[in-house]
Amino acid sequence: MSSKKQIVFYSFLIYAFLLSGSWLVQTLYPTVEKPGKYEKQIEVTNRGENWVVSYHDVCKLNCSDSSVLVMIPDVYFDTEAVLPLAEYLSDSIRVIIPDFKSIHKTGFPDRFTISGKAELIRSLLNQLSFDSVHLAGHGYGGLPAVEIAVTDSMNLPVKSLTLIGSLGVQELRFLGNHHVNQSLYSIVRPLVQLYNYAFPHFGWANHQRFNLDYVDTMRRIDQRDFRDQVSGIELPVKIIHAEKDPNVPLITAKETNRLIPQSDLKVMNHDLSGYENDVTGWGNEILSFISEVNSGLATTRGGASSERVEKSNEPFDSDDVEPLHGKALVIIILLIMTFTIFSEDLSVITAGLLAAGGILPFYVAVLSVFIGIVIVDTNIYWLGKAVGSPILKRAPFRWMVAENDLNRAQNLYEMYGMELLFIARFIPGARFPTYFSAGLLKTSFKKFLIYFVISVAVWTPLLVGLTVLIGQPMIHYLTVYQDYAIWILLLTIFLIYMIVKVVIPLTTVRGRRRLLVKWARFLETWGVGR
Repeated sequence: MSSKKQIVFYSFLIYAFLLSGSWLVQTLYPTVEKPGKYEKQIEVTNRGENWVVSYHDVCKLNCSDSSVLVMIPDVYFDTEAVLPLAEYLSDSIRVIIPDFKSIHKTGFPDRFTISGKAELIRSLLNQLSFDSVHLAGHGYGGLPAVEIAVTDSMNLPVKSLTLIGSLGVQELRFLGNHHVNQSLYSIVRPLVQLYNYAFPHFGWANHQRFNLDYVDTMRRIDQRDFRDQVSGIELPVKIIHAEKDPNVPLITAKETNRLIPQSDLKVMNHDLSGYENDVTGWGNEILSFISEVNSGLATTRGGASSERVEKSNEPFDSDDVEPLHGKALVIIILLIMTFTIFSEDLSVITAGLLAAGGILPFYVAVLSVFIGIVIVDTNIYWLGKAVGSPILKRAPFRWMVAENDLNRAQNLYEMYGMELLFIARFIPGARFPTYFSAGLLKTSFKKFLIYFVISVAVWTPLLVGLTVLIGQPMIHYLTVYQDYAIWILLLTIFLIYMIVKVVIPLTTVRGRRRLLVKWARFLETWGVGR
């Protein structure tokens, strides 16, 4: 056995050993969720079946059923994030926190949807039989809270709604489009599954917030009817939002405040963790609002000013969409960089479309692709230098480049040297064999890097700019025709991809010759002209 085969064999053995150990540890020491300090369980009936749902009952001085605050937590940060705030509030009012983890564990068909969660929470409240409830929703929890406030304001005794760093309209969440967001989370789901089952994490993944339940919830989230829902809220509404919330931008709270004319917006001078570090400030805002509601002093929709009502009926201003920031920005940048492994052209097109939609600043889109390409293609150079041509006989490398292409690239590289590195960037299909040949021929890495980086620095902004130019009209159609968004997006990507792969190569003699050869091979393969 050759030394290279030995390395592969022993690497596989180590991986198999670690993966087996990981599964053994998880089997012998399964993750056990210890009940929280205030946690209780109850069996609720819904759709003719019984479901076990957990909730946290936080009360100190006032544990009566006469007035209760139902605080629906965020699906990502979960119950633990709002417990300090609930404990502070419990000096004055009983706080009930539904547990999303228990809802996800039920076999309830719609447990990952907003309406499904709202349905089970309604069943929980009906089972507990409170005299009246005040609703509060944190982050994602604001969406089911809104649905309950709209649906049950005439049935359940819901007296008010408080939104704490809550999600809102679709246009201001993540990539702004329902179908695009759904597609992205659909791509992420198998990656999370692969990590859970094929990576030796020894149970560490079971304690992470970004898990399958979270991804499935995000895949099923639908905010397209948010505007219609809030237009039906008659209750008093308080909106509390951190000025520098990295997950939900402040503009979301401002837009919700505009849509609900009777709502009052309080901007807290904190980041996301402000309600944990300053429970007194945030808690007092909530208690003051509840006190106003109980005293009959809070404004309902009927008492809203005509100016606020008129403003709430105005259409959404797309200029209010802010570029991504915080964790969402980091995730998108990492995804763009990862896509360059599979297709540099598609990764550039994706970045350009995000820039066209105002989701990414142009320079961030360019920089993301630039870094991804540099990382991937310099590794192609090192692959050629370290391993050589024998690796091209193995999958998946034999699918990436034909031996004739490699020989041709080597000959051209010997003739033109470093100039070919720059030219290859603009000739689709020539990059892998050219960079691989540079490593195979033991070219100075310093010289390779200089010419290669210059070519990428020229090519990337040009192609991103072209995508922005073509993509901007398409982005307009995405916002107008939401139901056809995925087809418009695919058509846009195909159009730009064809320009890169067909139109641009036609401007060079080599490109025209290459396309003619491919066309002849296609006709020959399908027997056309025989």
